Amino acid sequence: ERIKAAGHRPFTPISVTRAAMRSAPPAAFAAGGGGGRDFGSLVHKLLEWIPLEPAGADAVPAAARALAPAYGLDEDGARRAAEAVASVLALPLMERARQAARVWRELPVWFPEGSELVEGSVDLVFEENGALVVVDYKTDHITAEQALLQAAHHAPQLQLYGRGLAQATGLKVKERLVLFTVLGQAVPV
Repeated sequence: ERIKAAGHRPFTPISVTRAAMRSAPPAAFAAGGGGGRDFGSLVHKLLEWIPLEPAGADAVPAAARALAPAYGLDEDGARRAAEAVASVLALPLMERARQAARVWRELPVWFPEGSELVEGSVDLVFEENGALVVVDYKTDHITAEQALLQAAHHAPQLQLYGRGLAQATGLKVKERLVLFTVLGQAVPV
């Protein structure tokens, strides 16, 4: 009986991306081109490790070249990743993060949502004026004209993150932003 009771899971684990797909509208672009998952992983890793301060941008090209082989990327992929990260670090949004009371990068989250335990990792969260700003980096290779539609596709993921963070912290989420790294553009959702 104890073993049976210990094996009971009150929640079924599910990734935030999988849970979000249930309500997400279709993507605005056809997948492919631009480097794919490996390129995105490198960009995310750089944005996790590189200091947010303006001087951190100086380290981006060397870090990208050093890490690119671990992601199966060549010198061109490293250069493109470094350019995307440098443009992100130059955004006014990142200046807000630099000035924030608290900042978390690649923050793991788990929270109950109905009968499921939603799990994920939030790319960037910062506290501003007693409320949270949630940012999700996307390396989608899209045009500026596709940004709003593509942001709508990613919105359910950020809504889930916002609910989980509000539950965990007791703070209001005042903004949820999809940051398209290749475009250097943040879209509120």
